[in-house]
Amino acid sequence: MQVDSVSDLTAGTLVIVNPASASGRTRDRWGAIVEQLRARGVDAQAVLTNAPGHATQIARTYAAQGGRSIVILGGDGTVGETVAGLVREDGTAMVAEDVVIAIIHQGTGGDFARGLGIPRDTAEAVGVAAGERARIVDVPVATMQSGAGGDAVIRGFANLANIGMGADVVKQVTGRLKKVGNSAAFLVSALHQLMRNRPRPVHVVGTDHDSRLDIVDVMIANNRYMGGGMMPAPLAELDDGLLDVVMITAAPRLRLARKMPKLYKGTHLDDPITRWFRTSAVRIDTPDGEPQGVVLDGELAGVTPASFHVISQAIRVRVP
Repeated sequence: MQVDSVSDLTAGTLVIVNPASASGRTRDRWGAIVEQLRARGVDAQAVLTNAPGHATQIARTYAAQGGRSIVILGGDGTVGETVAGLVREDGTAMVAEDVVIAIIHQGTGGDFARGLGIPRDTAEAVGVAAGERARIVDVPVATMQSGAGGDAVIRGFANLANIGMGADVVKQVTGRLKKVGNSAAFLVSALHQLMRNRPRPVHVVGTDHDSRLDIVDVMIANNRYMGGGMMPAPLAELDDGLLDVVMITAAPRLRLARKMPKLYKGTHLDDPITRWFRTSAVRIDTPDGEPQGVVLDGELAGVTPASFHVISQAIRVRVP
């Protein structure tokens, strides 16, 4: 049921398990979940991650060996890392066109699964993972810096990227605050960061867009959800070959706090402090300010300048 290394997996479905997900509760759950998969006829063999980025290495090795079926047992970060491992290192295409992934969500947000209608209930999600129905979705790719003045980093992701305040929120949620669970952690942290927020000058260039403005946050969305149920890109589609770029511009803190309920309802796009557009590629620079953190699928991954593009119709995901 468990192999020590993906190189030991000669056949069957790979289950990538993040035992630290769900505040460590997955460590006690994963064995029973894999048994549920096997009871449904899935030849499931698990490999446990042991560090940030390990899921990327596991997925890349498995695909290079010819493996084509992956079940992800973890949160949005594990999903994003797995998808990153299935993108070529130069970011131009997928390593294979016939890989199928399934998600049994065990993390904090569950936004990518939510966008695909995958149930949060574990038994129901196991049924989806063992099924045959799949949806082909796009995969976005980020090119950014590893740190101020650092090397370029190219990484695929699944759900949504943030530049700006989102990086500060992630740093706080990843710590002790995450123990409050799910969307509450993101909401508490977002409100806290709003009270400390400062304008961040950026230059945003898309296919038919060019603007310089002070922002609170920029969201580059493949999916409509983030942060455990927020809907910053309510019109985003996972399979349209485009990214929805949503910019929250600088404003008084009280006004920004009042905007939070709109982010959950997805009714903020017509607010004057919101700007948004669709594009197949976008670049974001911070020419007049300090580099801003780049968050991919809820994980801090690098800093600006950063550019993003889409691999259209890139990967199949099991859905209800």
